[in-house]
Amino acid sequence: MEQQVEITGRHGIALRSLTPADAAALAAIANDASIVAFLRDVFPHPYTLAHAQEFIQITLKDTHLQSWGIFENNILTGVISLTLQNDIYRHSAEIGFWLGTAFRQRGIMTEAIALTCQYAFSQLPVVRIFAHVFAHNQASQKALLKNGFIIEGIRKKGAVKNKVFIDDILMAKIKS
Repeated sequence: MEQQVEITGRHGIALRSLTPADAAALAAIANDASIVAFLRDVFPHPYTLAHAQEFIQITLKDTHLQSWGIFENNILTGVISLTLQNDIYRHSAEIGFWLGTAFRQRGIMTEAIALTCQYAFSQLPVVRIFAHVFAHNQASQKALLKNGFIIEGIRKKGAVKNKVFIDDILMAKIKS
């Protein structure tokens, strides 16, 4: 079982490991079509309490997944995760995140990304953090750029979402 981690930032923002007690709040904010529009198809919609409970159990068991709830003043606002890569990519981690609609455009995600990167570079064997961002997801691109990520490339028609081919932007940050 994963060790419970809490990372505290500024402005009441904190990251902490999700627990079964967070399932109802997670289901309530994740059941939003505007979230699933920017995530991989594995993210279910509608998002039910059972999905939340299953996700929390996965985060407690999967040693390659570091995942935290994003809290603002002790209120769950979203989720951020690092998926540790293996084999020749074992120095890398993929960052993924989402934020509930009511909590957007307040700097929460920018702070959560900063905290996640600080943790990864100081506590994990990671020297590279990367993200795949849909080309039309300007908010995620901006939050990553504010945290020192650079655009490494654009994969033309690199993803299919809702039966439509879309460009996928590869962004990364390297440990200094």
